[in-house]
Amino acid sequence: METGRLINRRYLLQRLIKQGRVCTVYQGTDQMLQRVVAVKVVSAQYIPAYKAAIRMTSYFSHPNIIGLYDIVPIVEPEALYLVQEYVEGDDFATLLQAQLTPYEVADFGSQLCQALLYASSPSRKVCHGDLTPTTVLRDRQGLVRLNNFALPSDLYYFEDWSVIGDQGMAVSDKELPWGQLSPARHADDTRAVGLLLYQLLAGRPAGREGIERRSASSAQGPYVEPPIDGQLRFRFGTPAELCDTVARTLVRRHPQYIDTIETLYVALRTLTETLEPLAPVSAVPTSASSAYQPDQVLKPFTASVGGETGMEEMKGTGKLVSALPARRSGNTGLRLSAYRADGSGDAAMLEAAPEAAPTVADISLKLAAARQAAYPGMAAPATRSPIVWVLLLGLLVFGLFFAIGYFAGHLLFAH
Repeated sequence: METGRLINRRYLLQRLIKQGRVCTVYQGTDQMLQRVVAVKVVSAQYIPAYKAAIRMTSYFSHPNIIGLYDIVPIVEPEALYLVQEYVEGDDFATLLQAQLTPYEVADFGSQLCQALLYASSPSRKVCHGDLTPTTVLRDRQGLVRLNNFALPSDLYYFEDWSVIGDQGMAVSDKELPWGQLSPARHADDTRAVGLLLYQLLAGRPAGREGIERRSASSAQGPYVEPPIDGQLRFRFGTPAELCDTVARTLVRRHPQYIDTIETLYVALRTLTETLEPLAPVSAVPTSASSAYQPDQVLKPFTASVGGETGMEEMKGTGKLVSALPARRSGNTGLRLSAYRADGSGDAAMLEAAPEAAPTVADISLKLAAARQAAYPGMAAPATRSPIVWVLLLGLLVFGLFFAIGYFAGHLLFAH
């Protein structure tokens, strides 16, 4: 036990996390940068393999891959200390006990595929080779983290699981250096993802019997025993599409066998979109007395990535809503405008625009216009303003006084 030891006058070992056959893992503190780290102590006989793996992967930087911070070689006694990113989360044994939902399992697999696609890209050309339950974690934010790239394969683990449609092949291209990518090893990594997904979907942690057949690293915590007859058995309620995808990844004789990470990733991403649970949606108030909140309505936006467009998500949901919202009340109106996404077709999108509230005069004019359109031969009844009546009355008074004056003048001049 090295708890309390200060490595390289910088890394303080504080707590034992795991004691394995190949290495021991401690939680420690980087006293220079004041951050929590994981310190992996590698036994002398495995140092060459770890050094070769570090040379191939030291520059890796991906959200699904645990980062390497520092390497501290110790001569007496001979040991290698790897200082890595510390991840607080659940190991595979804990995930087995939790019995993940089909959506969580598909998402778990798609995140593993993202890490493997990053490592196997043309600029890196690295395979994992040892993708077992002990190499994966899921952090508190739901991010799957992968470790131990380019290390020797756990032959006990893969030989045990070769009973399922593997035709007796545990690992491929054993003559190649560990971590070196080849089509066969790429297929091995793909199948290793399928094995992890099957164990999460089988959900039957085995007892401790037969544990001596496994390596010490594989025996930590609950695990799923490979089926003796080689038949796949999934937990009740698992969607058929997810079962089929896992089966196509494990059974090499399958007519639609999945042997690349790219194909598996596409299949799993499609399943996550199908299986993703809907978030509860609050009902929009329909009462006339309820105040309407404009930010509850689907609002349009245009995305400039790839020429595609979309609609903003409604609050409280994780899904895009395609139905038009109910007519709004108050002083805000809706109008439809034509929108062309990429020249291939038109799509109507909502566009919000403020309008003045209708007045009584506006309603009267609209009714009169409608009546005139329905009966074009019928003139609208004439209406006279009070000013007209005043003018008529004034003319009448003026005419009366004029007549009185005219006759009075004639009588006076006649005498």
